[in-house]
Amino acid sequence: MELVLDMGTAMLRAGFSGDHEPLYRGSLFGQFKPTQPLNRLIGTQQALDTNIDDDTLDAIILEQLRNLYRNHLLIDSKTRSVAVSEGPMLPVQIKRSLCRVLLGNLRVPQVTFYPSAVVSLMTCGVTAGLVVDCGHRGTTVTPVYEGRPLMAYAVPTALGGDALSRHVRGLLKQHAKFLPFNEHPVEVTDEIISEDLCAFIVRKLVNVSSTLSLDEVDQDCVQICRDKGLALGHTSEQSTEAYAATHESLSLPKETRLTIDTKYGRGDLVIPAWICAYAADILLYGDASNDHEGILGAISRCIGMAPVDIRRQLISHLLVVGGVSDIPYFGVALAREVQFYFERSKRWQALASWVALANEPAALDSRQQDSGPPQRNSANGSVFSLSDRCWIGASLAVAARIGGLDIKRDDFDGYNLSDWTV
Repeated sequence: MELVLDMGTAMLRAGFSGDHEPLYRGSLFGQFKPTQPLNRLIGTQQALDTNIDDDTLDAIILEQLRNLYRNHLLIDSKTRSVAVSEGPMLPVQIKRSLCRVLLGNLRVPQVTFYPSAVVSLMTCGVTAGLVVDCGHRGTTVTPVYEGRPLMAYAVPTALGGDALSRHVRGLLKQHAKFLPFNEHPVEVTDEIISEDLCAFIVRKLVNVSSTLSLDEVDQDCVQICRDKGLALGHTSEQSTEAYAATHESLSLPKETRLTIDTKYGRGDLVIPAWICAYAADILLYGDASNDHEGILGAISRCIGMAPVDIRRQLISHLLVVGGVSDIPYFGVALAREVQFYFERSKRWQALASWVALANEPAALDSRQQDSGPPQRNSANGSVFSLSDRCWIGASLAVAARIGGLDIKRDDFDGYNLSDWTV
């Protein structure tokens, strides 16, 4: 069995090939910080900053992996090769440093890199589709055809889990209320909404209930974003009223209460229910204030750049992966919004009926996509967690002995490295 690593922008997943889930999930470099060059590393709350020199980066990665081997995997690094599920936007600087540490310091026999978009689709039993990797620092839409990532048509956007957390924090400061048990209501500030509390709200309370509600037949995604009045950490008065009215019309609870401890004492944080239901709109439609494109626009642009003869195959196997994909109904809502937008766009009307999720039972079987209505795809891997699919796909690839980019210890000079994304 080989060791399998999945390096995201904020999370590290590790385990052994053939397993159905990772053995270890933890923050990527979040608990390590160099106090002096190449010295022991101590705790910090910040994620890794790639704007650092190679020696410091090597020291941080070495400490993280030593901690992984000694405290969690309990194995000798010299005895097993390592397979890495590599994201499309993983910086080559980190990739080189990872190889230097694994092959040089830890004396791993061999490191193999697998494109995360390709192996994640393998968990659904298909080799062609559109992979939306929604991570902590951003989102990348990558088309895959015949088991090859088409990086020339990949579209990144700056909106991801971090942007969603900042958006939720801004909405809470704008619309939520804090009611101490023994005092008058207090304005919600950053002191009340801690990082852990904000992460808990995003992880446990935020879901997706968005519905595209525009009468115009042919609007681009930037105009949709502006019409909705979406901005990071803020919503326009018109948009707020529309969200609240829509939520009330569904006869759902108007608010959610969390009992928390603050410097003002214990009290209830009153959160309007529409914040939890519609906060993820910032990811779907984008940030109008900073002109950040949303996932809907990225998908539209990616399909527009892809060759005409494979567009139907790509859009019929839409797969959402990454940490944000664990938000309830996020993938379903994204597929619904893409279909809704395609139906109302003159350019994409012919593709609207082909939009489907690769991990849903009703997803299209690629062998029957040109012969009639959608067929049921039984090998969709719907039992797998969406956020773990990149790791699971690499685990399946190693177990099935599917080749990747192999780098042997004796062949690596510490710098020159093949990069499949170029």
